[in-house]
Amino acid sequence: MERELLFVGERLAGFLDAGNSDDSDVVNQGLQLYRQGLVDLKEEAVDTITAEVQDVTRYKARLNLLFPQDGSCTCDSRFICRHQMAVFFSAYSEYASVSDWLSEWNAPKNTTPAQALQQVKRASELLKQVEEKSIILDKSYPSWKQFVNVTFTEQVEPHLGAPTYVIENHIQTYFKRLSSKAPMEREWKLLYHFVTQFCTMQLTLRMIQLHKSQTQTIRVFYALAVDLAEELHETVQPLSRQARPFAFDPFVFNIKEDVAKLLNGGEGLEYEKIDLYREIWSFLFTTSSWRKEELERVKRELPEQYLGTTERTSYSLAAIHLSLLENQDHQAIELLHELKKEACPYIFYWLTLLSESDNRSRAIPFIEFIIAHVQEFLEDLSDYYQRVDFVRTFTTLISSCCYKLKRTDLLEKFYRATLPHSYWNYANFLFEQGQYKKWVEMHIYSDISIDLISSESIKEVVSKEPELILPLYYHAVQEKVSLKNRPAYKQAVRYLKKMRTIYKKSKKEDVFERYILYVADSTKRLRAFQEELKRGKLIDV
Repeated sequence: MERELLFVGERLAGFLDAGNSDDSDVVNQGLQLYRQGLVDLKEEAVDTITAEVQDVTRYKARLNLLFPQDGSCTCDSRFICRHQMAVFFSAYSEYASVSDWLSEWNAPKNTTPAQALQQVKRASELLKQVEEKSIILDKSYPSWKQFVNVTFTEQVEPHLGAPTYVIENHIQTYFKRLSSKAPMEREWKLLYHFVTQFCTMQLTLRMIQLHKSQTQTIRVFYALAVDLAEELHETVQPLSRQARPFAFDPFVFNIKEDVAKLLNGGEGLEYEKIDLYREIWSFLFTTSSWRKEELERVKRELPEQYLGTTERTSYSLAAIHLSLLENQDHQAIELLHELKKEACPYIFYWLTLLSESDNRSRAIPFIEFIIAHVQEFLEDLSDYYQRVDFVRTFTTLISSCCYKLKRTDLLEKFYRATLPHSYWNYANFLFEQGQYKKWVEMHIYSDISIDLISSESIKEVVSKEPELILPLYYHAVQEKVSLKNRPAYKQAVRYLKKMRTIYKKSKKEDVFERYILYVADSTKRLRAFQEELKRGKLIDV
């Protein structure tokens, strides 16, 4: 335990800055609680110490000996709190001097001559830094953005060359730092969360661009960017729905310039960036004049982007979206026709948006775009499960929209364009529409065994148009006979008996007799099958 406590002592000294008033208060208050004997140690584990600390009320604090920033306390602190420090001092005192730790923590850090010179050069900036720290909690976008940049620079960037788990650990510490400065007011807290997450995503994208050669680092930041994009996407609508004070307006206005940067390429994650861009302009930036201004800006820059590039696609998608928001559908469709198969995944957002609008027919051109390009898009996906997942994702949305619009013709075209991945959906559709002939033909074409088709479906077809089901039985008999084993022969005979019943009801027994004679003659060498035919009384003994 001594080694672990010495280690955590070093980590805490690194995390907490003696020159920072907040960190200094945490350390001094924890020291007071320890010296007053208010720490009651309860449990020591391999990598944690849990204790109860009597403060204003009784708190349970858990000190993490490996990653102190991951500790916890029932005081709900979002970073290292005074109760965790009290637990640390209480445990540390059993193996080393608390006074020595405090002296070393408070002492100026050793510096090399070069570092000392650098500090002298920076002395002229100290006043400016103090002023910046003093406004860090001001409710303004520039202030919050600056706080994010400074914290990221201090907590994350110095560790880029470290192993993955170390970088991830410092990223967690970084987010706890951000969270610790969140405003207390509920309406401001959500905005703060959105702004800090958005600014973090910008920094993450920059890290991806700057460190392309560092595979491990890229993986960490790529995963972080995906998570941030998803979280931001889920935050936009709740943020737009809550009552917003007038003081929010400068935030919304100032963030516009940074949102525009989502259209720039170079870092990957094009889908996540465009999706976030569209969501923000749909629900957060609702002023018509802003949308028109942004649309004009995008249209001005669009011709300057090279065809086939990520930027060109991004700007085209942005122009389409802004046109839709301004009800300029004709312009949006013209731009849509310029896109190729690569745009297929982006259509999902518009289908979702338009299918929930008062005029669902606006979604039709986007469904037609998918129908025209989806086959080519699927061919480019090497992974079978990716293709299946893509088709399944679009199927629910397109089918719902088509049924509401009473455009089942479009739905059938979509199913046909996505075969074989839409096989069962298409089969159910044909059956529901009473297109039994197509339903049978598709089963035969797809080489689906009759055993996989529900008996209820077969009974319904037999009751309405019995002769349509016969090709399925012909196919099933051939399949079973080709297996050349006794159980398959028995199953083939059962199918033949069902065929005989259907022909009998249709008063075409002579057709069945000719067929059974053909089957018996062509399988004369299959003695076991001949026996089953005789046993089933399909041929004479």
